[in-house]
Amino acid sequence: MEKTKKGQKSKLTWKKVYEACNHNRYTQVTKVFKTAKLKSNAKNFLKNYGKICLIGFVIILIVLTLTFWQSLSIMFLAVLLLLALCVFAVIYGTYEIKLEEDGVKFKVNFQQNYIPYNKLIGIYLKKKVKRILFIPISYYSLEITEYVDSEKMNIYSFPTIMLNKKEVMNFFKTFEIKVLQAADEEEEKENKERKMFWKAIGIVIGIILVIVFIVALVLYFIN
Repeated sequence: MEKTKKGQKSKLTWKKVYEACNHNRYTQVTKVFKTAKLKSNAKNFLKNYGKICLIGFVIILIVLTLTFWQSLSIMFLAVLLLLALCVFAVIYGTYEIKLEEDGVKFKVNFQQNYIPYNKLIGIYLKKKVKRILFIPISYYSLEITEYVDSEKMNIYSFPTIMLNKKEVMNFFKTFEIKVLQAADEEEEKENKERKMFWKAIGIVIGIILVIVFIVALVLYFIN
């Protein structure tokens, strides 16, 4: 972690991790210095987003209580469903990546894949931006590119929400890369802004529909 002027350690954010690590997809892994491992788990998720999840859960609980206050059994089932979805999301987002002597091995959803280094093209961080109520929200994923043949490449994407930031920094220090081509950042920026605009419209429409649905339920139970 970086230190501030007063000698205090500043918080390590995903933005700082992204800036410090390789985020150019037009690169190639040329040398691996030592074996390394990255593992996602719920503990890292709670460390990264525990406060946000707690606030979100309280808000959802308040909305459910106001909506189904006359039927506690329905509210209880809704809370159970929400918890089940959270457990499913944790299981779905759990994976392990290992840089071994001969290649990259990763386990995802009880499946195991292996890429020998002569087929490995690149490992980089990818930044995505979504707008919720016109507020830009950034999130990141770890991308691994595999060369299959002259006409095909496989790209494996791993969410970073359940990774430890410091471990990610150390992971990217264990291999060397070669820049193949500079990314066309201007074109990518325009495409992202266009996509964010239409996604923002879709999100606003979705929120309006949810509010209308909740109001309709409240009026139904009142009447």
